[in-house]
Amino acid sequence: MPRPLMFSKKYLSELLRGSKTCTIRLGNIKYRVGDTVLVYCGGLVLGRVRITGIERKKLIDLTEEDARLDGFSSLYELLKALRQHYPSIRANTPVTVIKFKWIEKFDVPPSDSEFSWRYEETPVEVARLALEKLDDLSWEERTVLEVFVKSGSVRAAARKLGGLSLRPLVRGVLRRAAEKLAERGLIKRR
Repeated sequence: MPRPLMFSKKYLSELLRGSKTCTIRLGNIKYRVGDTVLVYCGGLVLGRVRITGIERKKLIDLTEEDARLDGFSSLYELLKALRQHYPSIRANTPVTVIKFKWIEKFDVPPSDSEFSWRYEETPVEVARLALEKLDDLSWEERTVLEVFVKSGSVRAAARKLGGLSLRPLVRGVLRRAAEKLAERGLIKRR
């Protein structure tokens, strides 16, 4: 499955309109020109894009053109948005400018859970069932599942557990729990 390229919900209309054909990320992001990635925004999978350009530079070296491609009216507006998103960003902070071209926009974008979830039960139902039926869960797995059930989403659970960087942990625990439940015949694959 293609790697994800995640966007904040506030960029949904620009992505759907096609006025946003670039994104600027903090640090050295490991996409390559030619990669096909899935665009996620606001809990939806909007479609597939091909990476057409990668530029690594410092924040201070961003241009008006970078701002325009990223859907902003000016470099000032782009820098303001980056400072809101990354409060610790400084003039010499390395950024990656990722340019992309749409390959396919989904007519009716599925939710990210509908797109990637392979089970008939929802992730929350799976988490509840795992907590009830699986006695071989570790303390960490049980904690992650309990937080997920209370919060209702991977993003919210990761935040409560310590930060968005923990989303892969939450997804992994959910998938392992679902696999165990499926192996025991307690849930069905689609």
